Amino acid sequence: MQPTKRAPTVSVDLPGGQNRVRQLVLYVAEKCQGARYFGSIKLNKIIWKADFDSFAERGQPVTGREYRRQKYGPVLREMKPLHDDLLKDGLIRIEPRDFGDDIVERRTVALTSADLSMFSEIDISYVDRSIAHYWEKTGMEASDESHGVAWRTRANGDTMPYEASLLSDRPLLPKQMERLIALARRRELTTQ
Repeated sequence: MQPTKRAPTVSVDLPGGQNRVRQLVLYVAEKCQGARYFGSIKLNKIIWKADFDSFAERGQPVTGREYRRQKYGPVLREMKPLHDDLLKDGLIRIEPRDFGDDIVERRTVALTSADLSMFSEIDISYVDRSIAHYWEKTGMEASDESHGVAWRTRANGDTMPYEASLLSDRPLLPKQMERLIALARRRELTTQ
């Protein structure tokens, strides 16, 4: 019997829809107010990591929104217009910070607190864990870290399904490699 194929998960309908992202931007910006580095790249990576770690561990993301591969890593498809709307609505402002050497960070500053009523405690725990993970990293360090196998197997603009969170960049242990080779031979997937 052939296993049934199902479409990759590119979005999940969660309470609040796009407003979940708006509230997370406010939450992350507020929590990262004291971080040494916190530009656009890092904002995107924090939300991406929370979503993908949550999906990998419990089968449900935090935002449920669609991601695309971009030059500096995965980004929510709607992040740019959503961020612009938050700015236009006066809920955030952008503070440029010049680090020299032509490096200018565009820091998102929350001007109001986030409404977290649509999130569970576990949702927020994934976001907090992601913030802690990236706290000391620069935007480029966060970007580089997001360029794993899930990112490398796509072209800029391609959708990044949530199942990509299950791919690992860790090298296989020798026993794991032996099992995979044996399985490939049994299924006649290799000529070795």
